[in-house]
Amino acid sequence: MNRIIAITHCVRLATLITAVVIVIGSLGFYSNNSIPLNPTDSDQQDSNAWIIQTITDRRLISTLVAAQASIFCPLFILLGPSNITCADTLIEVVCQFLMPVGLALSWTFSILFDLKSTDLIGQTDMCLSQENCVLFGFIFCLKYLIVGLFAIETCLVSVSFLTRDADNRHIQLPIDSSEK
Repeated sequence: MNRIIAITHCVRLATLITAVVIVIGSLGFYSNNSIPLNPTDSDQQDSNAWIIQTITDRRLISTLVAAQASIFCPLFILLGPSNITCADTLIEVVCQFLMPVGLALSWTFSILFDLKSTDLIGQTDMCLSQENCVLFGFIFCLKYLIVGLFAIETCLVSVSFLTRDADNRHIQLPIDSSEK
């Protein structure tokens, strides 16, 4: 049982680190590709620049929203009092189960938003033909990784809950009355 808890803590730490790397990478990508827009020009080139910049802004927002929760939730759990005794209440177990599920859904939304925004303007390049496409691809892959980490955490919490009762059961031999 303690091994499952230790693995869960390692997965949470990996999730925390991955979320921080996604934030740093996303902000770096955004700052390198952000372009100043002049609202007075109306030629076609500026129209495409507006569309790409708007999509880039919204992608950053969806990523930062998912990342913020993905940083603070595991951080609070990891810094909280360690509960190695497995005396979690049902409410705590349900919350520990729902947290990674909700965060995985948040990251899934971010991934789908990236894909949908690319399709919306008829681009085949997820990077939208901007610089640092390798960094964008790396960040995009990390989004899939973090969804996988949350899935693993959900499974570990479930296994921990299911094996908790098995670990607490003790086998007691019948008391022999002749030894009195």
